[in-house]
Amino acid sequence: MNLNNHITDSEWQVMRVLWDKTTCSATEMIKSLEDITHWSPTTIKTFLSRLAAKNLVGFEKQGKKFIYFPKLSERECVISEMKAILNRVYGGKLNLESGHFQFFGMNNDSLLRRLDNHLEKSFVRISKDYDYHPDEKQIVYLYPNQNRLHSALGLQSGPQWIRAGWEWDILHICPEADFTDITIESAIEHVWIQRVIHDINPSVPYWLLQGIATYESNWLSSQRFDEAMARVCKTISPTTIIDLAKQYDLFRYQDGYELTYTVVKFIITEFGMKSLNQYLRSPQNFNAIFLIDELMFWKKWVIFVQTHYTKAN
Repeated sequence: MNLNNHITDSEWQVMRVLWDKTTCSATEMIKSLEDITHWSPTTIKTFLSRLAAKNLVGFEKQGKKFIYFPKLSERECVISEMKAILNRVYGGKLNLESGHFQFFGMNNDSLLRRLDNHLEKSFVRISKDYDYHPDEKQIVYLYPNQNRLHSALGLQSGPQWIRAGWEWDILHICPEADFTDITIESAIEHVWIQRVIHDINPSVPYWLLQGIATYESNWLSSQRFDEAMARVCKTISPTTIIDLAKQYDLFRYQDGYELTYTVVKFIITEFGMKSLNQYLRSPQNFNAIFLIDELMFWKKWVIFVQTHYTKAN
């Protein structure tokens, strides 16, 4: 979602009233704002008309009065404003555009084309497997160094292993020189799939978000995976996944990427891709999706892991 017209400070105040009330008549809007802003009724009506012209506010006539309602959520408007700010801060020049992606920031033509080619191939698979059809192209920012990326993500003292991320619905990526253990293509695919999964279900559990992204981007090396399985196989239980931290650093320390990868693999192997899609959209509905209760599901997962990955012990 992109706003073609900037929202002024005054218009934000009007929008906040509409988001609070969901629907609102002009009279109700005037009552809500006149004590705070001291605007005249004519001024408030003018702001409503401007927001309607920007396609941010809709209205319908009920009797002799008009009822106004927001056409976009607060989150959508905030994200669009953040994208506009980032374009100004990091350089608004579009370096490369394809069917589903737009690249900004550092202009490394050969690298951007590689990333775009990889993401477009992934898009074909992910959009089909997860029934994902976005309304707009995905923005990607390539940073000149890791410090700039950490600063943009609010991680001034972030660990060295964080070289990609997504925030404000934008993908952020370090230069290729910072990637020594995984490919830059795998890293950007991982964060893009996180963005996709969150878009499908904003309430998705953190472990499932990471598990699907790890499984689909396939960045785990066999050595890293086997070492993690050797650490956890003998101690996993039906509560292991639920007990994983939601903080990125603790999650990694707990072998969260490797463990959640096995859950996604388990679901696809035992129940099929359709069941994974259903579970992603309704992660509490074990009985209807898997025909077993939650405890039995996790018991079966433990058996699956111990059966398939004991070679790592």
